[in-house]
Amino acid sequence: MAVTDEATKVRIVIPLTEDDTSGIHSDPYEHVTINGRTTLIKRGEVVEVDPAVFIQLRNKYPYI
Repeated sequence: MAVTDEATKVRIVIPLTEDDTSGIHSDPYEHVTINGRTTLIKRGEVVEVDPAVFIQLRNKYPYI
């Protein structure tokens, strides 16, 4: 059985920051760089990411 890219993705939601809810404009994306490759993740939306990106984000947001 072949392993597809969909099988290796993790669904996450990064919470909005306090600035996002107060109306102050902040960066709506979280930036994760692994081995020179940058991934942009939109805050407040369900996204699928690679497991390595998930591990990096879990260190910063333990409840995602």
